[in-house]
Order: sequence, then structure tokens, then C-alpha cells
Amino acid sequence: MSDALTGALASELIKLRSLRSTWITALIAVSFGLALSLMDVSHTANNWPRLNASAKAQFDPVGDSLSGFAFAVLAFGVLGVVAASGEYASGLIRTTLTATPRRAVAYAAKTLVTGGLALVLGELAAFVSFCSGQAVLAGRHLDVGLGQPGVLRAVSCAGLYLFVVTMVGYGLGAVIRHTAGAIATVFALVYLGYGAAKAVEGWSYLPSKLMLSNAANTLGQVHAHALHPERIPSIPFALFDLALYLALAVACGAWRFTRDA
Repeated sequence: MSDALTGALASELIKLRSLRSTWITALIAVSFGLALSLMDVSHTANNWPRLNASAKAQFDPVGDSLSGFAFAVLAFGVLGVVAASGEYASGLIRTTLTATPRRAVAYAAKTLVTGGLALVLGELAAFVSFCSGQAVLAGRHLDVGLGQPGVLRAVSCAGLYLFVVTMVGYGLGAVIRHTAGAIATVFALVYLGYGAAKAVEGWSYLPSKLMLSNAANTLGQVHAHALHPERIPSIPFALFDLALYLALAVACGAWRFTRDA
């Protein structure tokens, strides 16, 4: 590792630790996701004897334990946006580029630090949510262990999805350089893109299969249930989706960052 990159990484770590907005956003994201997930599994556990056979058949002990992050994922996207666009809003990007004039090095350091935080935070949130949910479900003997088929994959991929959404927000923040605009774009991509994809299903189901939310549904469950399975990607295709979004976000962010600030 070059001295320039080492210094840039140290600088980004200092900035990350000193920004309260980073930790507040992270805390909101994890707390909100955990709270919603626990509410979901608690409701299911409390009402299990009264559920009909169809509802019991559709129950997924892993997916329900992670369900809260379907909404909290936006906070992860915001975390990525702020990491990239915050310095443009404050004007500190000039200081960063003065200290690290090689823009590619500055971008690489910022990407590694943001990505590292997002990956650790996403996986931690997923595993804590899963373990908390299983503790609630154990009262009804509905819990599952990480060693059962598909469980470890589902939980780890749920954390991977949160990481990818963070990096998508990061890439959009670097491209747009405006916090509100980038957050709105992340919201549209995660929550509104499905409607646009559905509108062209008479022509092709491929746009629906490329949606981040559909990839998350496939990867974050052990027993996937869907009214329209033709819209849902396979596990390999869902992993390809995440890799595609990650590569495009980082590449587009790099292209924009290395242009004039």
C-alpha cells in the first residue's frame, strides 16, 4: 500500500470518527430496523395459534426476523450519500483535495473506509436482528439455527444488501454532489423502481428481476413466497444484481469524483 493511500485512509478514518451525523445515521438505521423486526416476529409469535394454514405456510423465521430492514435500508443509503456529498455541501472537499491532490487516491480511501463501515454495520445489524428474532420465536418453537440449510446464506446476504445500498447512496452522492437530490434518487431506486419495472412486464420481466428490492427478497429469505414468482430472480441472479449495482455505483462515483470539484 502506497504512503499516499495510507495517509488518505488515516485522514478518512479521522473524519469518519469526528462526524456525529455518521454515527447518528448508523444508530437510527440499526435501531429502527431492529425495532420493526422485533415487532413483526413478536406479533407472529403471539398470534401463531390463531393463524390459518396458509399464513403458517408462508411464515419464514429468517425473513420475518429481518423484515424491519426493508424500511430502515433508506437510512443506510443516506449514510452512503452523506459520506460522499457532505464535504461538497460544507466546502471541505477543497481541503481534502489539497491534502490529497491525487483524486483517484482520495476516492479510493473514501470508498474503502465507507465500504468497510457499511459492510461491518450491515452484517452486524443482520445477525443481531436474526438472533433477537429467534429468541422471540423460541417461545413458540419456531426458531431456526444458523446451521440449518439456507439460514447463514440468508442472514449474511441481508447484511450484504445493506452494504450495497449504502454504496449505491455513496456513488450517487459522489455523482450528484447534492445531499437532498442524492437521497431522493436512492429513495426512488429502492422503493419506486419496482413500479416502473412492473409497467413494462408485458414486454419483459427482466427489469423486475433487476430491482434491488427483489434481489433482497430472494437473498434474505429461506422460504421465498411470491404471488408472481416470474418477477423474482434466482439466488445467482440476485447476487449478480448486487454486484452490478455495487460496480456501477463505485465506477460512476469514481468517474465524477476525478473530475473538477
